[in-house]
Amino acid sequence: MSAEPGIKRNFLIGAAAAAVLVIMAAVVNLRLQGLQMPLGELANMNAPAFGTPDQLTKRVMDAGGAEAKVLPVLAQAMPEFKGIKAWINSGPLTPADLKGKVVLVDFWTYSCINCIRSLPYVTSWHEKYKDKGFTVIGVHTPEFAFEKIESNVRDAVARNKITYPVAMDNDYGTWNAYGNQYWPAHYLFDVDGRLRHVHFGEGEYDETERDIQLLLEEAGKKVGGGMTEVPSTTDFSRIGTPETYVGYGRGDLFGSPEALKKDEPQNYVAPPDPPEGSFYLFGTWRVEEERAVFVGDTGGIAYRYQASNANLVMGAPGGKVRAEVTLDGAPVPAGLRGADVFEVDGRTYVDVSGQRLYSLIDAQGDYDSRTLRIKFLAPGVEAYAFTFG
Repeated sequence: MSAEPGIKRNFLIGAAAAAVLVIMAAVVNLRLQGLQMPLGELANMNAPAFGTPDQLTKRVMDAGGAEAKVLPVLAQAMPEFKGIKAWINSGPLTPADLKGKVVLVDFWTYSCINCIRSLPYVTSWHEKYKDKGFTVIGVHTPEFAFEKIESNVRDAVARNKITYPVAMDNDYGTWNAYGNQYWPAHYLFDVDGRLRHVHFGEGEYDETERDIQLLLEEAGKKVGGGMTEVPSTTDFSRIGTPETYVGYGRGDLFGSPEALKKDEPQNYVAPPDPPEGSFYLFGTWRVEEERAVFVGDTGGIAYRYQASNANLVMGAPGGKVRAEVTLDGAPVPAGLRGADVFEVDGRTYVDVSGQRLYSLIDAQGDYDSRTLRIKFLAPGVEAYAFTFG
């Protein structure tokens, strides 16, 4: 699989499957960038609800490809919402309840940067077309254990101003019913519950919205207005550092010279000028499968990266922990601070509390290499993954 930014690169797909995905990129809008993939054991490529990928591809090609004026019917029925732990913004729903509406099923998870960047489009489409017979069903399928906590998901729904129904798919029941593989993933159904459009990953927003309009017009609704526009400056071709996991389960960019001890406290050291391409822990950490937990008095993480934006998924469930953030050895300049970084007496900090993605650096389109250092001033922080934009 391509190693472009935005992909979870450590989920391996065989050559035959990769070839199918390349074909699908041309005909069903599959973007091999700006998306995320789960751990191998969570994937279920052998049981897709809509046939195999090549069967889906053939249906699109037989109907004239992605440029067809009448959208092809890719499957006759919407799968059931299986194994849902809780519904947010609505009571439980079934495909039968949704008949008569054009429905976009959006697979997402709240700490995924690719999902976060796509949500402004999805929420705007819902508000724009909900009175025309359109709705979104957000299927929240978690990547990390903390994303299974209902209060965390409810906070994320409120933070992102999501008003449509959200189904908590904690055990991947609906994910596997669809044979889904990606965050974000969009499945668009017509008023009869038939699958008419599929898109994986970020991008192609105009095409997805155009198809929403086509299905509404097909149902006899008058749809006016242009396409939804959301300011975006992400240039995937210029991001030089991949998404990076801190836990040992998927982490392959650990750079500290000490041997990593799994699930046990260990003191680590970071060089003053870390080389690009690896992250370095310093201080005492307990590195677990999906996270690293800081258990010392002071310590942190150093990472030399190449990107415009740098984010870190982390949390401090035991109570707020302050961390000093520096860029190239100095406080982060005002014009480069992410949304969660603030200044106190000439130094720059982030306060870590809830388990979520924290925006640390926003260089506003400057993709130079920089050294980010985060020094935690108390124990209790959990670090999960770096993401870049």
